[in-house]
Amino acid sequence: MKFWQKAFLGILIVFIFSINICLYLTSSYSFSLNMKRDTDRALGEYQLILNGVSETMNSLYYRDQALPTPSSTESLMRSYADYYKPQNVYFELKKSKQIVFTNIPSQAKSDINTEGQTQSSNNTYTIKVLPSNGIHYLYITGNIGGLYSDYTLTYVRDLSELYNTHFQLTRYLITISTLVEIILTLALLLILRKLTHPIRIMQKATKKVAGGVYDERICIPGKDEFHDLAVNFNQMASSIQEKINELDKNAQDKQRLIDNLAHELRTPLTAIRGYAEYLQNAHTSEAKRLKAADYIISEIDRLKNLAFKLLDLALIRNSKLELQEITPLELLKQVKLTSEPTLKEKGQKLVLNSTLDKLKGDSVLLQSLLINLVNNAAKASAEHSIIELSAYFDSFPILEVRDSGCGMDEEQTALVCEPFYRVDKARSRSSGGVGLGLALCREVTQMHGGELRIISSPGKGTKIQIVFTTSLQPSENSLIPAEI
Repeated sequence: MKFWQKAFLGILIVFIFSINICLYLTSSYSFSLNMKRDTDRALGEYQLILNGVSETMNSLYYRDQALPTPSSTESLMRSYADYYKPQNVYFELKKSKQIVFTNIPSQAKSDINTEGQTQSSNNTYTIKVLPSNGIHYLYITGNIGGLYSDYTLTYVRDLSELYNTHFQLTRYLITISTLVEIILTLALLLILRKLTHPIRIMQKATKKVAGGVYDERICIPGKDEFHDLAVNFNQMASSIQEKINELDKNAQDKQRLIDNLAHELRTPLTAIRGYAEYLQNAHTSEAKRLKAADYIISEIDRLKNLAFKLLDLALIRNSKLELQEITPLELLKQVKLTSEPTLKEKGQKLVLNSTLDKLKGDSVLLQSLLINLVNNAAKASAEHSIIELSAYFDSFPILEVRDSGCGMDEEQTALVCEPFYRVDKARSRSSGGVGLGLALCREVTQMHGGELRIISSPGKGTKIQIVFTTSLQPSENSLIPAEI
């Protein structure tokens, strides 16, 4: 059974029970009030009649100087009986247990001496309510007293009107209760379905998320607990989706790394094996053997370079950065000194520009980063071209390498930092690259709390910026350019 069904049945049972109890108590209280009213009225009439009969019999006694005869007593009671009979009131007068007068109906007369509901009693009278053949009668019995203490007067009132009124009231209350309960059932059903609608929404959403649909979101208006729960659910789903996307991306990156690594290893190993078999089996001149050995050495150097680059990448990711204060101009000069042999091969020139006074970072890692970027710019640029290496402040400290080489399109720019990716595979192989340079540069930049930005267009060159976006760097106050 669902939650809303349990709540519906529980609340409905409580309401129906409460309503019926209230109506029962109301009906009982109303009946008791009416019964007391009729009993008090009957008792008042009984006292009046009893006093009247006593006074009349006393008058007859004083007039005749003798006790009233049975005929005169019957005549007296007949006058009262005729007067009260339209009100369904009956009388019985006994003398020493002998009936002097009675007009009580036969079905009511037989029950006078039976046990019934005693309303009240005292030394002079007794009040009882007795049922007979579906009709309830009120009996008041007492002695006349005085000279007539052996006379007993019984007052009988038919309570049919009272019980009929009570029955009609009870039937009316049952009808009203039934209608109210039906309306309450329908209203409660609609209200609970409305109130538990957010639960069904979240149930469907959680089922979808459990099935792998992590972009599922729910919207529950309002400011209640369900709205807060929906907000928390959306945050949880977003977090799960981010983690899943991150895991998928990591899995794709690892798979791409493995595929590229396998490809990178297969090419030099195939060449080494081929030249080794050639040297083992071929009968050729010494010059050709030396040439084959050179190819083998070249491919071994490529494997060694690949192994060292992978080791550098792993070490950088696992090492702890120690920040030191660096003079940017000195850093740029050291990079130029190291890169000059490579640049001279193509007659290229490296121009330095610095407006930064201070910079915090690891000088060895930053130098390696800039050398890598300068070498990449040299490979992408034509002979006798100019490469610019700059350090300046623009909201954040920035190191920049700019060239006027072949450039890259948007797709190449997005992938160029991935391990083993090459923009020009033929040129990279001929130059001995393994496609890990910019991956190392990105790692070094991230270790310094910076961001590696690449701005490039095909045929218009490339600009690579290392932007230090954290508060680790000192505030800059020098904007005096220095060009070497």
